[in-house]
Amino acid sequence: MTGGPLADLTVVEMTGHRAGPFCGALLADMGADVVKIERPGVGDPARSQGVGPDGKSGYFMANNRNKRSVTLDLKSDAGTEAALSLLEAADVFIENFGYGVTDKLGVGHEAAKEVNPEIVYASIKGYGETGPRKEQAGLDLILQAEGGIMSVTGPEGGEPVKIGQAIGDLTTGMFTAVGILARLYERGNAGGAEGEGAGGAEGEGAGGAEGGEADSAADSFNGKFDVGLFDSIVTLLNEYLTSYSMDGSVPGPQGTSHQTLVPYQRFETADGALVTGVPSDDRWDDFVELVGRDELAEYPTNDDRFEHADAVVGIIEAEFATESTEYWLDRLIDYGFPCGPINDVEDVVHYDQTRARDLVVEHDDPDWGECLLPGHPINFPEHDDIIRSPAPRLGEHTESVFADVAGDRTTLDEWREGGAFGD
Repeated sequence: MTGGPLADLTVVEMTGHRAGPFCGALLADMGADVVKIERPGVGDPARSQGVGPDGKSGYFMANNRNKRSVTLDLKSDAGTEAALSLLEAADVFIENFGYGVTDKLGVGHEAAKEVNPEIVYASIKGYGETGPRKEQAGLDLILQAEGGIMSVTGPEGGEPVKIGQAIGDLTTGMFTAVGILARLYERGNAGGAEGEGAGGAEGEGAGGAEGGEADSAADSFNGKFDVGLFDSIVTLLNEYLTSYSMDGSVPGPQGTSHQTLVPYQRFETADGALVTGVPSDDRWDDFVELVGRDELAEYPTNDDRFEHADAVVGIIEAEFATESTEYWLDRLIDYGFPCGPINDVEDVVHYDQTRARDLVVEHDDPDWGECLLPGHPINFPEHDDIIRSPAPRLGEHTESVFADVAGDRTTLDEWREGGAFGD
């Protein structure tokens, strides 16, 4: 079966770079019809960043597959009118422009809600829409530093470094997708949506409201929420925040070791390296037997091992250095311990588990040819068609999308003559 669990969802996306497009891609992969609004002649800046065909880099392709692209000049009255007509028929609007920009362009929340009271309006910002820095521009690297995650990343005892991927962008995209689904669920419970679509139920809503009660609930539905990259990164600090409140600890870069568990880190072998750990004290005797160093039995609890971490890790390092990575991985797996090699990108592409889970998908792009795209991390057994269409060319679907939205040729021509779609 194809389509996906969000096959009835209509999403309008006005985003660039990564956080917003990644959110839209997650929804599109799950079946949503995602229409991407782009600036005429320019488009999403990601189109020209990195390797790939002209106007459609690999960076863009990975985060914009399964979408349709339209171009709109929102500095023209006709462009704003066309955009609002598009939002009128949508379930969701995602934007990641600077603070206040969508209001200036005429597609802010109030304008969108006026034409579509039930729209879910997702706003992505560097710092969110409140607080002293709400108007400040924010990029992933800066926010990794400012949000604290960089301070615990890097070689132990060394200087902080960025996480290898844009973790703030990607996490924000995920959190925004979760927020969208939460708002849609809320809207469905309010009985706000009629007919088919994201709100779902006809007549009686999921919460059981009927008639006037449903109308009242729909009137009170807000639909808007915002997510900041700063918020996402601070959230990723997780237990570091709680531990700080308990003992005042301010950790530095941890390398591959863990803040509370010993052993749980990278170990060098005779021909490479691996990662492994002992998740509970009741498995320690088995690990001692596996390593073959009886002196490790002197540290039966994690508290003991944490207190004497240098000694414990030193013994394990010395023993692991005597045999190959394959030898130790086989042994660790036989004993039932979590472990794995340190794969690079090429290794991951060809890894057996990657292929078994369709995490890298073969794709024939019309502008590039054969390439690979990331799969979708949520496995829906009954929905097997992950990549339904390639990342679009700039404005590729402008005519078809707005022909449907306009409803008649006269309106479409008026929008075009008014500069709605650019020159």
